[in-house]
Order: sequence, then C-alpha cells, then structure tokens
Amino acid sequence: MDLYNPNYYIDAADDAAMIQAAVDAAAAAGANVTIPRHNLRTGKDVWMLPRAILLHTGTSLVLDNCHLRQCDGIFDNLFRNSNGRTEAAKNLSGRQYDITIRGVGHAVLDGGNHNGLVERNSNRDGRPHIIVNTTMHFHNCERVIIDNVNILHQRWWGITFHYCSNSRVSNIRFMSIGSAPNADGIDLRTGCNGFVIENISGYTQDDSVALTCLDHGFDASMRVEDLDDSIHNVVVRNITTACMCAQVRLLNQDHKKLYNVLIENVQNYCEYDPCDTRSAGIPLRLPSSENYYLESSTCWAMDPPYWATFHGTNRGGAAVRVGQHHYFKDNNPENCAKMGDTYNITIRNIQSHARQGVTIGCTVSDLLIDNVQMYGDAIMPIHFGQGEYDGIRIRNIGYTRSAKLQPEDYEAAKAFNEAEEKPGYGFGTLAAVYFLNAKVTDLSFDGVRAADFNEAVFAGYNSDVSLRARDVVCRGADTDMTLGEGIKAEIL
Repeated sequence: MDLYNPNYYIDAADDAAMIQAAVDAAAAAGANVTIPRHNLRTGKDVWMLPRAILLHTGTSLVLDNCHLRQCDGIFDNLFRNSNGRTEAAKNLSGRQYDITIRGVGHAVLDGGNHNGLVERNSNRDGRPHIIVNTTMHFHNCERVIIDNVNILHQRWWGITFHYCSNSRVSNIRFMSIGSAPNADGIDLRTGCNGFVIENISGYTQDDSVALTCLDHGFDASMRVEDLDDSIHNVVVRNITTACMCAQVRLLNQDHKKLYNVLIENVQNYCEYDPCDTRSAGIPLRLPSSENYYLESSTCWAMDPPYWATFHGTNRGGAAVRVGQHHYFKDNNPENCAKMGDTYNITIRNIQSHARQGVTIGCTVSDLLIDNVQMYGDAIMPIHFGQGEYDGIRIRNIGYTRSAKLQPEDYEAAKAFNEAEEKPGYGFGTLAAVYFLNAKVTDLSFDGVRAADFNEAVFAGYNSDVSLRARDVVCRGADTDMTLGEGIKAEIL
C-alpha cells in the first residue's frame, strides 16, 4: 500500500482526513490517488465525510467502485478546489489547473440526509450560503475533468463552476429525488467557457444542465479579476434525463453575454410513452432508483417539502429553455438581457414529451433550432415568451402521430384566456408555435408538422411577428395557419 491510498492513513481521525492526506501527498509527488471500495479504518464499504476534500493543481482522483457519503448535519461540499472561495481565487495568480475526478465501476457520491439548508434560509440565522450544499464546487480553475460518477441525493446543485474554462463533465448519473429543493444537475455560472458537457442521465429535480451568467448576489462575489465574465463556447450533448424544469437551460442577465453554445441530442426520459395503453397501470419509476445504492435512505430537506416533486408523471417543463424575464439585479428591468447579449445558439435533435420542446424568453439573436419532435403528452414544440428576437431559423419541428394532450392542457388554455395577467409560459391557443408578448424579426420555418389537436400552426397573444414558412403539414382538418394578435405568416 502506498502513500496515495487513503487506507495508508488508517490512524487518521476520520475518513475525510484519510482521503485528504492521500490527496496532499499525491499533489506533492504528481501521483494519482485511488479511493478503494473498502475502508480499512471502519471495516465498511462506505466513506463518511464530515468535511470537503480539497483538490489541488494536478490532483488526479480515481474513485474505484467506492461510495462516499456526507455525514449528517454538516455544511460543506464533498469536493472543491483548495483555492475556491478564498482570497487566492480572486485573481488569475490563484488559478488552479488539471484537476481530474474519474469513477471506475460504480462510483457513488452521496449527499445522505439533508442538513436543512435551502435557498429560503441561506445566510440566515447563522447558516452559511447554500453554495456549501453543492456536491462539487470549482472556482477559478482550468482543465477540470469529471467522468463516470453517480451523484445521489445531492443537497442542492450537483456540480457547480464559477470562472472555469477548458473542462469536460461526462457520463454523470443523477438521483436527486427526496433530497433537496432546486436540485440542478450541472451548473456553469458566470465566467465559464470552453466546456463539453455530455452523456448526462438520471433524475434532477430542477434543471439538468444550466448555463447561468449573472452579476449580482453570490455570483458577483465569485468575480476573478482580469478574466472574461461571459459564458461562451460550450457544447452540451447527449442529455437523457427526467426533471421538473428544463433539461438544458440558458440564462444571462445584468449585461453579461452568453454566446456560441451548441445543444444537441436531448431526450426526455420515458420508460413508457405516456400514450402507450400499458402506461396507465404502471407506477412511476424514475431512472437510477435509490434502491440501487448502498445505505441510500435519506430525509427530506424540509417537511413538508416546499418545492414541486413528481406525482404520477415525469413530464418536465421544457427540454431546452433559452432566456427568462427573472433573476436580474435589484429587480430592475434595465438589468434584463438586451438584444445582442445572447447570440449564436444552436439547438438540434430534441425528442421530448415535456410540456414544451424549446422555450425562448427575454432575448436571443442568431438562433438555429433543428429537429424538435414531440411525443406522448407534450403540448407544443416551440414557445416564444415576452421579449425581442432576431435572426431565428427553425427547421423540422412537429409531433408524432400518437401525441395526445392531457385534459389539464385544455384547461390551461382556457384559464389563460380568462386571466387578466398572462403567465410567462402560458398559451391561449393549442398551437405548434406560440408567441406571447413577443417581437420577432427575421424568423423562418422550414418543415412544420402540426398535430390533429392543434387549433393553429402559429398562434399568439399581443405579439408582433412576421414569419416565413415552407413545408407546413396539418394533420387536423380544422387547423388554421394563424390565430391571434400580430401573427403575420407568409407561406411559401
């Protein structure tokens, strides 16, 4: 046994001290650390961590079929870079490099029982900021690789990056049910670029992958001097998850830029097509069932839980969400993203039974959407919310023949039309494409297949839209081409 195996430090005070000693020794020697399945200090096949493991430049960590679980009641990450959230990380001289976490076999990172810290009590009554509850946090790093791990019962977001670049996150499986509210999977925050995020599966209670560029609150405190604060040059692909919100979400506010993003191959998890006659009699089973893991029972973050959970359906809000009219500094609309802040986005190959395939809000320009196919109990392929948009190309969108709306979707359209204040992702017409308080210029469609339940192909409320469309097919005999205010369509 060598210095880079935690079991070498069998006399250490606890499991975290064993692992940290091996990590520190390996950093000094440029060696790999391997965490085995069996813990010689306790004689168990689980490592109980009362504090985060701090990773240094050059750390290469192999999780060899092991199970790392956070101790009850602690307020800390499971892994973070050693300079992260310290004074050293505030400038380029404190940047850390070449950190690798790679699972072999079935490597599990387990949040265990929740500590009760949630967003609504973050930084209150002596509690720390909720960033301590993200399973892994990397701040001011370059060339980070995280591969082939299972993240179970995370206490908040799974993997979070601030001001990191040229990194890859791949082959990650999530199981966040019953653990925490707003449990995103992977979050790129302000100042991240040059990322590949791929092969992500399982269940995330909130967004599976989120690119969020803000300049207030905690994100502003993560500022690194002399580094670009935009999010750009990101590839997100092969996402097969169940979630309550969006599988992939893009959001930028506070005059920050988000650009050069490719999103492809997104499939909404579905064990049975909701329109399959067999599905009604089969209990909901989310991917990566918690029964698959050792010692995996957990408690809720708060009782009763205040965040939405799945009850009999795994239909999420959207496959991909671009922009939103929320989360800007001081609730001042002047800090909302403007035309030119979000651009050069490509979204392709979406197969989903989420409520909406792609939702677009606030602003975006130079956007390409190609191949959005909705099935099961999906409502619509494309929804434009309030905002200003330009240079949009949309190709090959529609529904499978078996797609079928749910009764509540008809009720939602009726309630929308009766309400004075129209909800942000609402719709008053069952259409393939809906515009709500949207101004859109230079918009074209090539290949739209409307479902038999669509009242119109293109519909909207209080919008100003001029579009061109070719190859439009309506399965319903009574489907109109356009319905609603301000929708002008040239059919080629």
